[in-house]
Amino acid sequence: MATKERLSRKCKEKMVEEIVEAVRQHPDFVITQYMGTPVSGLDELRRALKRSAGRYLVVKNSLLKVAFERLELTGECAKIDGGMGIGLSGEDIVATCKALATFAKEHKSFTITGAIIDGKSVTQEKVASLALLPSRPVLLTQIVTGIQSPISGFVNLLGGVLRQFVCVVDAIKTNKEQAPQGAQQ
Repeated sequence: MATKERLSRKCKEKMVEEIVEAVRQHPDFVITQYMGTPVSGLDELRRALKRSAGRYLVVKNSLLKVAFERLELTGECAKIDGGMGIGLSGEDIVATCKALATFAKEHKSFTITGAIIDGKSVTQEKVASLALLPSRPVLLTQIVTGIQSPISGFVNLLGGVLRQFVCVVDAIKTNKEQAPQGAQQ
């Protein structure tokens, strides 16, 4: 019996190490409750997260508490209740929040309980507001357009001044060409 207990303890220790390592590799993550969500639904969620280089882990509560304690996230232990899972963010936390929020709307038994973003605890409301943001490429495009807009406006303003100057010079030239003809008649 002692060997079985040691094996079980080693197995649990290995699982905790894997959770800790996964969170260290993906420091931005969303904490969820999945109880009552069908396995096929969780597979669908995993595929959605994979598109943004994210992952979804189903985690045993006691192991998650130990992992959070090791990661010095003891404040998050209060959110652990029921069947827990972690949505690990890939390159874009907004894409991860979108995928999880969309999945939560489609599956009423799936809820977002909070998140850790940039090392800070975030409420489920904040995660929902992040899910409403456009994706990273769209945000970058908007920023570039915003930066480019004043420059384009300035260039157009200078272009307008130059066009007006050319029109005035052309009008003066036309007047001078017409003046000698008018004086001769």
